[in-house]
Amino acid sequence: MKSITGALLGGVLVLASVGTSFGQVSDPAASGAASTTTGTQSTLEAQPPAAPAQVQAETQAQTATTAEASVDANAALKTVRDRAKGAPAKTREAVEKKLTEISKEIDAEATAKGHAVVADRVAAEFGMTSETLMAEQNTLNTGWGDLVIAHTLLANAKTPLTTEHLFSLHRSGFGWGQIAYGLNLRLGEVTAAVKSEGGVATGLTKADGKAAMIHSGARVGATTKTSAAAGKTSVGASSGVGVGVKLGQ
Repeated sequence: MKSITGALLGGVLVLASVGTSFGQVSDPAASGAASTTTGTQSTLEAQPPAAPAQVQAETQAQTATTAEASVDANAALKTVRDRAKGAPAKTREAVEKKLTEISKEIDAEATAKGHAVVADRVAAEFGMTSETLMAEQNTLNTGWGDLVIAHTLLANAKTPLTTEHLFSLHRSGFGWGQIAYGLNLRLGEVTAAVKSEGGVATGLTKADGKAAMIHSGARVGATTKTSAAAGKTSVGASSGVGVGVKLGQ
């Protein structure tokens, strides 16, 4: 009886030993497989997904549009610069003197009442948010008076240029009167328009969301002359630039 019991106990111990050894042998393989799977998943997750064809096409289109806009702006900037050089000296000097006075009044208002107050008034006039306008003023590192002048001119000019372009001209030596002339705006109307917007900036008038108007400088009209003696009709074109200045407004 004791022999049978001993034999059974020995068999159990042998089986337990084999099971333990089998577990030790198989676990490293399973661990290795799990490690390999985890490493593969990490590698796949680290790789960014390929951009869809539509996204790539839109990106290329945006890049092309930006490049085209840059070319247009450079061409427009050259046109404005070349034309500005031909501004009549006495007229543009008188305009620039008046604009300087208006600019100082606006800057004084910003100092007295605060930049945010002036920004709210001016932004409402030009269809912008005060936050955007303040960011622009900070980026350009300019006074509110000059910023109002620049926006007044741009609101009336048919050009792809921005305030940054106008300030680049101004800082390179061009006066605001010259720049207005370069934008093909009538100098005789520039002072009144800027003064009107200056009234908004200083709180004298309320913003109506419409920039004061400045007409184009070029005036082209057809004239018809009939010669009774010759019985002929001739048609001619005439052009002129309105450059009168009203300083009393």
